Amino acid sequence: MHNDAIHDHRAHPFLGGGGLVSGGEIYLDHATSSPLAPEVTAAITDALRLTASPDSVHPRGAATAVAVSTARAQLADLIGAEPEEIIFTAGATEARNLAVKGLLSANADIGTHVVTSEIEHPAVLSAVRSHIRAGKTASFVGVDSHGYISPVAFARAVTDATSVASIHHAQYEIGTIQDVPTIAEAIRDAHAPTRIHLDASDSIGILHCDVSALGVDAVSISGTPIGAPAWTGALWVRPGARLHPLIEGGAQEFGKRAGAVDVAGIIGLGVAAARRQTDLATHARQLRRHTEMLSSTLMGIGDVRRNGPEPATRLPGHLQISVAGMTGESLALALATRGVLVAPGSTCTADAGKASPTLEAIGCSPEWTHSAILITIGATTTDDEIARAGFIIEAAIRELRAMSPLSQ
Repeated sequence: MHNDAIHDHRAHPFLGGGGLVSGGEIYLDHATSSPLAPEVTAAITDALRLTASPDSVHPRGAATAVAVSTARAQLADLIGAEPEEIIFTAGATEARNLAVKGLLSANADIGTHVVTSEIEHPAVLSAVRSHIRAGKTASFVGVDSHGYISPVAFARAVTDATSVASIHHAQYEIGTIQDVPTIAEAIRDAHAPTRIHLDASDSIGILHCDVSALGVDAVSISGTPIGAPAWTGALWVRPGARLHPLIEGGAQEFGKRAGAVDVAGIIGLGVAAARRQTDLATHARQLRRHTEMLSSTLMGIGDVRRNGPEPATRLPGHLQISVAGMTGESLALALATRGVLVAPGSTCTADAGKASPTLEAIGCSPEWTHSAILITIGATTTDDEIARAGFIIEAAIRELRAMSPLSQ
């Protein structure tokens, strides 16, 4: 019976000989990096001709400074901020580190305790662990089975010595969208002086985000979901919120991030932000529709678990599944040979053989924590690709299970 099913799948027009995809490669790893829109690529190419530093006083430097200022305003408009509140960084990882470490350093008079959740991005968790290694204290708040943070539980972890709290807007691995204003209000009620960092690196560019209405002090941003190069990012800092630089030297970026700026990347980020502002709602609807389409297909396969909330309430374009009987890495590699490109488990797991801390935190057993793949959909993904991907993923799972001694 297994052999008949495998033969039928291989004979399908979506698959060529040996199970390889015949309709072209299907890229479903947009959380790590996405193809750039033509106007973004053109803007970056043109920016490479700007040879002068924006800090120079001569006319060439002034032209570069204007271009960087324009990009700053474009990003600020996307998130409801003022341009001078934006600090450009070399991607989201630097932005997260600057937020956590910079706020801790500048607000040590408030206290030395940090509160965060168990399912933050590794960059945030690593920064907090560095704080602990320095002899300071931190609390890690648990989540429910869908990855939601309880505002009440988070507030209980806040003390009079808590100087920084760090939460995420959308969880990078399972797509859970947090109720940020309610959590922030609970933190303020517990200890008003606490500085709050919001990691919105996976949501800005997909979800509407008005930083002035969130009740937080700093927001980390990635260029990837906005449609900019993966190495671009920024940190929004609320006026009056003290922040020490992570990289010291010159007075660039309002004294908060020294060194020469990535002019081409920043200009690309600005153009992508302006473009996304015009199509944000349409983009989110398309991502959500594709997520629901693919989830419906994959949930029809036996012994497949969707991690995180339902497609209608999770981050659009994000879908993580665990498949019994195999590792996530083996499934991702098998799909790659068939032309479907996904990530094993988490886009930021350094060791593919290690269980996902996020899945452990939401209560998954080892069978599920080691068998996850992360599928992330982008603006360039088509209906045809979603349909083909669903069929190919199902076929790959059936073939791998047929070859596994565990299924005999």
